[in-house]
Amino acid sequence: MDKIPYERDGRIGRITLNRPEVMNAIDDDLPGELSAAVAKADVDPEVRVMVPAGNEPAFCAGYGPAHSPEGSAPNQIVLEMPWDPPQEFVSACYEL
Repeated sequence: MDKIPYERDGRIGRITLNRPEVMNAIDDDLPGELSAAVAKADVDPEVRVMVPAGNEPAFCAGYGPAHSPEGSAPNQIVLEMPWDPPQEFVSACYEL
């Protein structure tokens, strides 16, 4: 199962967080896969808009307990404090 499948529906690029069993919580792989999906939509000449979505039951529950942004658990996602969620989202979407 892809964690972030990308589909094109006409001129719409659909990017879906696909970890419904954990309410689409962020893990070590999700930021990179999100960035790759956005990059794929960005270079598609037919896409005019990107629509993010979350597979049921939630869009995104944030970081899972084993992947806290403070780095208190073993993970690859360690952020500098203070944590800035909007900046992190932008970084995940546009960094390759």
